[in-house]
Amino acid sequence: MNPVFYILVTLFLTSVIWSVIFLMSWFTLGKKQYAMLWTIAFALSACQWATILAEPLFDSHTLYWMLGSSFSVGSVLLGTWGHCIRVNSSIKIRYLIISAIVTLAAVYYFTVINVHVGLFMSLYVYYDVILLILSAVIIFRHKQKSLPAEIGASITYSLCGLLLFVAASIALLQGSQVNEEYIALYTLINFMTVPAAHVGMAVFMIFIMASDLAEKMNHLAMTDVLTGCLNRRGFYNKSQEQLKDKLNNYKYVSLIYWDIDKFKKINDEFGHAGGDVVLVEAAKIMQDCINPDDLFGRIGGEEFTLLIARNDEPTAKAFPEKLRNALASSPIHFNDKIINVTASFGVINIKCNKTAIESAIESAINEADKALYHAKNGGRNQVVHISELSQ
Repeated sequence: MNPVFYILVTLFLTSVIWSVIFLMSWFTLGKKQYAMLWTIAFALSACQWATILAEPLFDSHTLYWMLGSSFSVGSVLLGTWGHCIRVNSSIKIRYLIISAIVTLAAVYYFTVINVHVGLFMSLYVYYDVILLILSAVIIFRHKQKSLPAEIGASITYSLCGLLLFVAASIALLQGSQVNEEYIALYTLINFMTVPAAHVGMAVFMIFIMASDLAEKMNHLAMTDVLTGCLNRRGFYNKSQEQLKDKLNNYKYVSLIYWDIDKFKKINDEFGHAGGDVVLVEAAKIMQDCINPDDLFGRIGGEEFTLLIARNDEPTAKAFPEKLRNALASSPIHFNDKIINVTASFGVINIKCNKTAIESAIESAINEADKALYHAKNGGRNQVVHISELSQ
């Protein structure tokens, strides 16, 4: 039996298997919309290979060709759509759908109305190539540091797109009439490229989903559930990662340690539900004041920390006072009651050698805690700065 038949059967079966795998992933990994789109994409791919296998059963070449090309375009379109959703891309999917409809209309035109073998064989493949390259760019560029699975997927999509471009160009070279030599070369490139690319893309898509889950779990492990800011572990990890860069790029780096005044009294008067509202709203007030690259964490209870970096000392030293005033001037509403909240702040400037980065944050927190103690003893609702920490 023709080897091509076995390749097509293998592609059909692998597409079905991958479709089932992605459906299971959709169920088990949070029912992500992009996982369902990838499920349907591989199902359409299976339909494409089934159509090619069933070619002898078709009475109409037009129906056969339009079904096969539609399944191919639909599969790649849904795959790209899934990547757009996953990374929150600004690309408007309606434009991709419209371009798919236009492409298939052109394929129909050159298949039935003005027959041109090179065009009806290549146009839909060129469309697939464009979407594969677009997917590669979307995957690779959506964040500064790509995951290994994203890099692998991007490379696989690019290589597949490049080889399909070669195949489409060979098909186009036929002109309006069938050229058996070009057909043979076109078939050879397709069946050398598609099976490996098919499996490669599916594997990396699974890896991407697994990596996303791992990132989500890591984020949850370092995030305070109540306030949404970093927890103790997250703050320590992130601050140690970023301190070196902050010290190299900014003139003034400081750690601010603050806690809410008389929080026990708030809990006693308004209950733990009221206390939780105060914690959440106080955190929001502070987050509205900080820069995007400032690190904000909840160390425990009503105690919070901030690691900030500024380019001039007056701005840095005035910032804790700005935070104190923002909280003090923003009454917090709980049910039909108003809770006036203040906080005390301890601040330490950080300077350290590169070898002391790991211990600098812990030492800074200890020193800032001493400053906070003075702020509490001094009457609360105030900021106390102490001399800089040098290691």
